[in-house]
Order: sequence, then structure tokens, then C-alpha cells
Amino acid sequence: MKKKTAIVTGGTANDVSAMACLVMNIKDTNPNLADEIIILHDGISEKDQRLINRIYPTRFIFYESPFKDVTDFGDVVTKYFSPMVFCKYECFKLLADYECVIWTDYDVVIVDDISELKVKTVNGIRMDISRGSLVSESFKGDAKLALENYNLTREGISMGVFCLFNNLFNVQGIYDFCIKYTKKFAPHLFLPEQAIINLMLQHFNIDVSLNTPLGKKYTVHPVYDKNIRDVKIYHSYGQPKFWNGLCNKTWELNYKKWIKMGGTPYEYRTLKGKIKKSFVYRGLRKALRLLRK
Repeated sequence: MKKKTAIVTGGTANDVSAMACLVMNIKDTNPNLADEIIILHDGISEKDQRLINRIYPTRFIFYESPFKDVTDFGDVVTKYFSPMVFCKYECFKLLADYECVIWTDYDVVIVDDISELKVKTVNGIRMDISRGSLVSESFKGDAKLALENYNLTREGISMGVFCLFNNLFNVQGIYDFCIKYTKKFAPHLFLPEQAIINLMLQHFNIDVSLNTPLGKKYTVHPVYDKNIRDVKIYHSYGQPKFWNGLCNKTWELNYKKWIKMGGTPYEYRTLKGKIKKSFVYRGLRKALRLLRK
């Protein structure tokens, strides 16, 4: 029997602290939103898994990337993001176990009740339309030459938060399309998973505008977005994040709780990391002085 709702996030083990902070945040603001949280990861330690499970029932799934044979991803995938960005596709497969799957990026702070996300849509999907951002902007290079069958001037979607429901048609076909086209357009992906999902929606004739949109209140940047009312989620999209320069009291409080529990910290926030950074900085200064001579 399917469970009702899962909240899903995912990323590399380097950001386990941020994912733990998200789990604490969900427990504090929406404790009854889901049966469990799912974290897709590439090697979170068993100790950290046990600690997170003490906060909220959490299922950890090691992400077996279907793109290990892809060698032509650009720097935006391999350096700015990571191939873990494509773990979002796994949400489609999770519909085999849950009636509702809610994805959220972990660089967020939830500030209000978001239970309305569980309201099923007519076509089994809820994604936010990124106003003013076109499908073409998700690609780079000469990809447009191979995309003549798609409308690149349509407004694209945003994937910081999205919802899937068990009335979504042809889930396996959707998943297979995402894998195939990610490989096909690997060198041309700028907003990697969004680019492919934009194509998928057109290929399967899924109109997300038929559903109640999430709205900007679910992806409010705490600095760049002004005059947004009824904020649901602050999203530190871009750089810096809450953990490396963008201060947020809720996030910092949760991070301190995580460290007190014995969770793995961000190395650069430890004494060892600060000393290491100091030595590197002094070394660079010395090298620059020598170059000037």
C-alpha cells in the first residue's frame, strides 16, 4: 500500500549539514506534512543518517547515477552544480511508493504552512512557471539547431519546489525521456534539469498552467526579491547560500543544533578549516609579493 506523502531533497554528502537544517526546519514548521522525508545522496555517513532520523523519519537513498558514461557535461553541471542535480528525476519513480511527492531544494528556509502543496492537481503535476525566463535560456551553444520541434520562446519552469501526484500519466515514459534527453543534450545544458523538464512537458503535452501555480511566495530570495507578501519559503538561489555568507537566523540556529548533536559540520566553519584557509590566504599573498619583485 502506498504511503501518502514524501518530501524529497538530495545532494552531495558535502552538504549534509544543509540537508539536516532543512529536516529540522520541516519538523518545526510542518511536522505533519509528510509520512517521511527522502534524501537522495552520494555517500552520507551512517552516523549522520542516524542523527537526521532522530529529527524526522527519513529514508536515505544512495543515488546511482544513470549518467556515469556521460563525459561531455559542461562546467555548469560538473563544477557549479554536480551531476547530483539530476537526482530530481527520481521523484517520478518514487510515485510507485507514494501518492504525493514534494521536492524541495535544501538551500531554503520554510517560514509558514505549506500543506496546500498536497492538494492534487488535474494532471498530476505542480510546477511554478518562471515568469520572464524562456525555455531557450536553459540551454547554451548550438542546441537550438536540434530543438526545432520545441517552442523555445515559451516561459520555462522553476524547479526549486515542485509536486508530483499518483494520477500523473505515463510516469515511466517521462522518466525514460529525462534520462535519454539529458544524455543527448549534455554539452548544452545551462539550467540542467530544468532544461530537460521543459522539453518533457512539451513532449508529453503537460500544461502546468492548468493547475494553481505555486507563485513567487515559494521561492523568495531574502535579498533580491522585495515586496513579496505571504512568504512561504525563502530560497537562497545563486550565491551566496545560507551557509556561506547569506545570514539567516533560523538557518544558523538549526546549524548550531546540528553541530551540538554531533553532526558533520562544514569544514570551513571549523577551527581546522579556518586555519587551513588562513594558511592558503597567506601563501597566496606571499606568492603575489614574489611575483611583483
